[in-house]
Amino acid sequence: MIVLVIGIVLTLFGGGGGSKSSNDRGTSQDPAQSAPTSQPGGSGPGGKASSVKSGVPVGYPHTKAGAVAAAVNYQSARSAPGYFTDEALRHQVLKTVMTSSALHDQQAQDDRATKGLLASLGVTPKTAPDMVMRAASLGTSVPSYAADTATVRVWMSEVVGVPTEQSRMPVAGTWSTYTLILQWQDGDWKVATIDQDSGPTPLVAPDQTPSSTSDMRQANKEFGAPRYAG
Repeated sequence: MIVLVIGIVLTLFGGGGGSKSSNDRGTSQDPAQSAPTSQPGGSGPGGKASSVKSGVPVGYPHTKAGAVAAAVNYQSARSAPGYFTDEALRHQVLKTVMTSSALHDQQAQDDRATKGLLASLGVTPKTAPDMVMRAASLGTSVPSYAADTATVRVWMSEVVGVPTEQSRMPVAGTWSTYTLILQWQDGDWKVATIDQDSGPTPLVAPDQTPSSTSDMRQANKEFGAPRYAG
């Protein structure tokens, strides 16, 4: 069951809703642009958002650093607990981060995947506040960048599950790499496509054991999640 549920999680996180345009296929492939950014999971100099819309940082510079920050923050927004349990919030987030042409397909896909995920986890309105759903960026790379199109890869760690004794899935960790193609639209970076691959995945330290259900539930309440890269 754990493997099945994690597969559903990765399907949702992975997305793949938009279609590539001719501009996407024509981006440059400069090897120097494939190097990781200087700040793991961060925006780098000059990449910070200028405002917040629907709880998501927006208003990025028309630069490579701006595209990287947008990719990290947009994927983080799609990984928050409320994104899965609040349909109105999910739709607001997608309307904020997706290109106009990709919005409809991504919304339909995420709605279907969310419904399947919550059913597999056994999440009900009563247990929804206990659901653990967090993600953090571990690093980024930029395989290609052009004036109005950027491809950004984000390596992320995700923690998902329900820390209750009757849970169908205890809290578990996964690692994924997301490839986001962004386009410059309406004065900001927007997501055109999202693809997901598993890993890179580290070994679990031999001297560590999983926390108890009660400890994980307490940790989820005690520790606030730093959702965005800045």
